Amino acid sequence: MVKIFNYTSKGMTLLELSASIVVVSIIALGMTSGAQAVMLHYQADTVRQDLRQYGNNVMREITRELNLAQKIEIDGQNGFSRIKLYENFTDLSPDLTISCHNKYGIRFNGDDPVDGVLNFPIEGAFRGRGRREIYVDDFVVQYETAGSPSLSVFKNSYIHLTLNLGMKSDVMDEVTQDIIEEHTYHRTVFLGTAYIQTKVTNAMGGDNA
Repeated sequence: MVKIFNYTSKGMTLLELSASIVVVSIIALGMTSGAQAVMLHYQADTVRQDLRQYGNNVMREITRELNLAQKIEIDGQNGFSRIKLYENFTDLSPDLTISCHNKYGIRFNGDDPVDGVLNFPIEGAFRGRGRREIYVDDFVVQYETAGSPSLSVFKNSYIHLTLNLGMKSDVMDEVTQDIIEEHTYHRTVFLGTAYIQTKVTNAMGGDNA
């Protein structure tokens, strides 16, 4: 029994213990940094997905309304394009005005599209002050440029829509500047109803002359 105690390990030295602590600390730090990077990527991707879904849905709704209108006018408001849609060619007041706000997104008659359902996702998980902020950078609506006067009616029946949405992130302490990414949505819409109505109106005007 005495011999067994004589050959028992004496334990770790102070140098070995210090080395073990350093190694474990490095491993723990690496695991923490990796987990943080994965979490930040997940959070950013969640907000990004909401932004993409909004952009695709609101462009689809604008296209649908454009296809229904008989007359369309384009001007500007708040630094963005604005579209006035008339249900009938002879109407003096627009039935729908599509405008844009940098904080609240696309507005249908001053409200969220689809009866207030399609709202700009400025609120939600992983966003807000000091984390991620989303906004509208630009909304541009313009007619197709006509190459010749004979094609002006046809060319003016094409509208180009461009919506730029931005996401600004401020979640990394080691980065001195905000991380900004931009998402662009573009549609070219042929205004079939407005084109037919314009042709009919022009033909009637020619017959009356």
